[in-house]
Amino acid sequence: MNLATHYKCDDCHATFSLDKPALLCEACGGLLEIGYDLGPADPRRITDRAAARRDLGLWRWSDLLPLPRGAEPLYLGEGDTPLMPTRRLGRHVGLPNLLIKNDTLMPTGSFKDRGFSVAVGFARALDVKQAFTYSSGNAGASFAAYAARAGIEATVLVEDVANESKIAAISLSGARVLRLRYRSSLEIFAGVSALSEAGFYCFVNFINPVRHEGMKTYAYEICEALGWRAPDVMVHPVGTGGGLYGAWKGFRELRELGLIDRLPKMVGVQPAASAPLVRAFAEGKPVAGRHGDANKTVAQSIAGDAPIQGGSRVLRAVYESGGRVVAVDDNDLFEAMRLLGEEGVLAEPSAAASTAALLRARAQGWVSESDTVVSVVTGGALKQPSALAQAARPPAGTVQADPAELLRIFREGLV
Repeated sequence: MNLATHYKCDDCHATFSLDKPALLCEACGGLLEIGYDLGPADPRRITDRAAARRDLGLWRWSDLLPLPRGAEPLYLGEGDTPLMPTRRLGRHVGLPNLLIKNDTLMPTGSFKDRGFSVAVGFARALDVKQAFTYSSGNAGASFAAYAARAGIEATVLVEDVANESKIAAISLSGARVLRLRYRSSLEIFAGVSALSEAGFYCFVNFINPVRHEGMKTYAYEICEALGWRAPDVMVHPVGTGGGLYGAWKGFRELRELGLIDRLPKMVGVQPAASAPLVRAFAEGKPVAGRHGDANKTVAQSIAGDAPIQGGSRVLRAVYESGGRVVAVDDNDLFEAMRLLGEEGVLAEPSAAASTAALLRARAQGWVSESDTVVSVVTGGALKQPSALAQAARPPAGTVQADPAELLRIFREGLV
């Protein structure tokens, strides 16, 4: 069973068949969304099938994903990451019902694998042979891995400030890497749009209408783990915002199917140095303009002075859900990395942003002590080794490897 039926334009509402690759609307250039016919669906059948196919990870939800009938899923082990109760962290921030969705355990080490598994699998089924994306690093590594598996020739446009570890991961999977010099994110998006309009198949969030479909599986996994109940609040780091928007779409589909009876508040998090969506939200605007300096934060993966298409979809999800977009500074990020480490979760700075936002959430009043809150951790610490070293506490000291000396130190409680 596959309930995906068509592409639909956000702006002019034109619809198009799913039997060919598509990016922006042919009629007006607007963003496309994939539509589903959920009316005749049997929700119990969907959940039973998903429960019986746990070996397929996020693809056990294929009824609600846009893979053409008969096509093989592109699967590297993505999905079904732990929804972990917290111990110290929940007490520290005053949220006893705080849960961590740990997407550092995805195949390439970040949440991007949700989107690329579905989007690249969809493109392979429609015989796409060459494609590109733009990335600060994590998306490029994920795209390169899934494209290699799918036999798609991949090119990744990488920010010139991207760290070498991420660039190496992209190249290791065989993708061609081009560094980008630019003054604003707007220049990057203009170039990406020009390539897309010229017929080069693109995997950039939202320009590609499929990537955020994979992010819907956040909602499915979380609500299933909570006994088919939505959390009160979901907090997610935001760069382009595909993770937050995709999850919001997933929650709405679950409510339409009758599997949950309410929706969570969606909270996006950006670095204070580069927070165009935060400013737009504060001003009540539906789109965000250029704002901030992406080079003045350690949160490389979510740093950008302007969002794609003004961040309209992300802001819409925030407004519709009664959520918000909040800013965190680098000191908050380092503290959050340490707190997550004490929960056994090693996060890069951008991935710790959702936790950093919660450090002041109770004081700011946008969460209550009784709320069930899901904080998404999107990428592993080894994605950004230099920041890991900055956040970590120094060693207790250096001692001689001598049994007597070690016994003395331990007995005196010096460690």
